[in-house]
Amino acid sequence: MKKIFAGVGIFLVAGVVTVALLQHFKPQALGKFSRVFGGTAAPEAKVEDFYLLDHRGHAQTLYRQAGSKAMVLISTANGCATVKAAAPKIKALRDKFAAQGVVFWMIDSNPRDDRDSIAKETAQLGLDLPVLEDRAQLVATALGIGQTCDVVCVNPTNWMTFYRGAIDRQLSDQKTKVRGPNNYLENALTKFLAKKTVSPNRTLAKGTPVYLALAKDSNAKPISYTAEVAPVLQKSCVPCHSPGNIGPFAMSSYEKVKSRSDTIREVLLAQRMPPWHADPHYGTFVNERGLSPEQAQTLERWVEQGSPRGDGEDPLAAHPPPPATDWPLGKPDFIVKFPKPQEIAASGVFDYRYIPIRSPIPTNVWLRAAVVKPGNRKVVHHILVLTATQQELSSGKLRQGQGGGINGYFSAYVPGYDAVPFPEGSGKYLAAGTMLIFQVHYTADGKDETDQSEMGLYVSKEKPATELHTRSAFNVRFEIPPGEPNQETEAEYRFTKDAVLYDMSPHMHLRGSWFSFEAVYPDGKKEMLLSVPHYDFKWQHLYRLAQPKRLPAGTRLVCRGAHDNSPLNADNPDPSKTVRFGDQTFNEMFIGYFNYTDAPAAGSVAKTSGGG
Repeated sequence: MKKIFAGVGIFLVAGVVTVALLQHFKPQALGKFSRVFGGTAAPEAKVEDFYLLDHRGHAQTLYRQAGSKAMVLISTANGCATVKAAAPKIKALRDKFAAQGVVFWMIDSNPRDDRDSIAKETAQLGLDLPVLEDRAQLVATALGIGQTCDVVCVNPTNWMTFYRGAIDRQLSDQKTKVRGPNNYLENALTKFLAKKTVSPNRTLAKGTPVYLALAKDSNAKPISYTAEVAPVLQKSCVPCHSPGNIGPFAMSSYEKVKSRSDTIREVLLAQRMPPWHADPHYGTFVNERGLSPEQAQTLERWVEQGSPRGDGEDPLAAHPPPPATDWPLGKPDFIVKFPKPQEIAASGVFDYRYIPIRSPIPTNVWLRAAVVKPGNRKVVHHILVLTATQQELSSGKLRQGQGGGINGYFSAYVPGYDAVPFPEGSGKYLAAGTMLIFQVHYTADGKDETDQSEMGLYVSKEKPATELHTRSAFNVRFEIPPGEPNQETEAEYRFTKDAVLYDMSPHMHLRGSWFSFEAVYPDGKKEMLLSVPHYDFKWQHLYRLAQPKRLPAGTRLVCRGAHDNSPLNADNPDPSKTVRFGDQTFNEMFIGYFNYTDAPAAGSVAKTSGGG
């Protein structure tokens, strides 16, 4: 990822190009904007993709705005007098150009401003446009933002900047000396939309300095790979990026990590890695993978400094993770395996297969875990394990009685799902002779394949305090029109007894956009328990609460979400089709799974145990 316009202002004084270095920024960035055409600096900077949440908790991804005519990014911070003066102008410009396809975002990179304070300030200023939280300052660093009211205009056809600087002459730095109209931003947008040369395309903004933690001078203390970088990688990256695990390369040494420095910076900015999609504003989860703003800054600063090795042993090489095992929770007490290999053709669309297997345990037992292990990950899309008696199986009522897994399951494997034990103090009951029905969804990979998946059963030595139930709130009656970018759907589950909620897991397919779980208590009070602003079908997490949530009888667990059936959804199989509920990946689903127990006596809630 290229460093973008690192605080360099280029302007004219008496026909001579003069370079002004703004506070906080490095002189080596000058060369990136040195070309001059017709007396003005030609925009040369490409803005790389980034992902941030706005003050409403909505996901905003730059490259998903490819359908807009222009993007206007304006830096801001709470309490800034310049922003207060600029607010009416920003709103007026947004109102004028919105109908022409111009999208306005504001970006708050002040680490002291949290979402609640940003939302309050935005309302007080009368602004109704997204204000993006950049508390890790990765976007500010990439864009070279060092003060408020700095404007970056971007062409969505190639993501190149076409104007940088002040909103107008009144809000510009006194060093700006350009001829022409006073309304710089309005002029730039008008000319750009008319496909005319934008001039002036560089001015200097006047605003409040934003302290940038990443903008260190050449004498700054280097980030320690041994003490600072490696521990972050070991916690959040190495569990996947190690031999035998899902990561495409192993972070096994300093040299391996340094060779991927540009990739690390890119995925940090777009927040693609580590894969964790819960909004940190709501809830705390024991299996959280995401980076804190400070950890993200540490990695970014280290890459910016050239990824120095420093002194000391290499923690990644000296302390490699344990080798990947077939059973992360240890050897199961019993293993249930498909009676014979399943054959999967090289091409085609396959109906779900239902493979019944009698429980291998001769007695009634309580389980502390039940882990599904796919035999061939190349073709196993997902596996749900349902339970039934032999009589229920013989009657053909499996789909009707069990809902085909829609309203719950005994155990499961889906992409991104970690093998975890049941919450401490809870378990699932398995009666002798129970039929375990494996619902298997296979997808073709271009050649003939076979699969013989398994499930490991871990017997609890003692009867648990409470029985764990897996249920869901689901909706099968939705319809998504062709091209619709945000078709919302809702479902709910009502608890008839006092309950304790342990974890949640949204499920949609390739058009899934966002998903949330909200508790609506009997007295009408509402509490957001989980928000997934950017749902990713490839990573279907189980979000396990750090503190289990006690829910009184009558509480409704309301799931809301949306599907994106637009062409801008890169995963969309066909944006021209109307989409409804269905089993196949090119159909859609809307299911909010969750695990709970009936509530014990007050004060004796079972603990959660981490996973992943």
